[in-house]
Amino acid sequence: MDQRYHNTQFVKYKSHETEIPRWYEGQKRFIEEWMTDIPKYAKILDIACGDGVGLRYFRELGYENVTGVEYEASKQALASEYGYPVLALDMHKLGTIPDDSYDVVYSSHTIEHSYNPILVVEGIRRILKPGGKLVVVLPYPDAGPDDAHCGKFALGTNNNDNAVSVRNFFFLNGFKIYEWKVDSFREPEVWLKMENAKDLGQA
Repeated sequence: MDQRYHNTQFVKYKSHETEIPRWYEGQKRFIEEWMTDIPKYAKILDIACGDGVGLRYFRELGYENVTGVEYEASKQALASEYGYPVLALDMHKLGTIPDDSYDVVYSSHTIEHSYNPILVVEGIRRILKPGGKLVVVLPYPDAGPDDAHCGKFALGTNNNDNAVSVRNFFFLNGFKIYEWKVDSFREPEVWLKMENAKDLGQA
């Protein structure tokens, strides 16, 4: 990993979601409202799970088979306290996870931090089962600092265009969007639910 990217993401802008009530309440709200069609037994990966706020609410809501991924060591240690396994992986490098492993990949305010969102989404698509679901929330329109949210230009979340650009990004990278909405509880956001189009005749 490039040292400048590492220092920007994990030093300069390092924060803990558990210390910001509006943010951990917002993630709880997102999970409760946007995961209603996900069975409690589904095999779920929370990618870049941070200090484990999402894992905390998955646990409270009775999800049985959840795994976190977190690269930053202190956040990984905190996330592990919620009783689910947490893998020490960079979201750009999921190669140790076998193909077709998960029913659902969950991502809350993650991919906009990527230096290569296409690479991240390719990895997610590989580890999802055919027809598996990608559940994502992103800042939209993204007014975050360009060095922290370096992925927003590839994602299209910087464009205030009724989420057309960001929806096109995921479609062109192998996902079929079946539900989306905008929200503003934490900050302006776009919520997306998608299917891995491996089995849907899409590239």
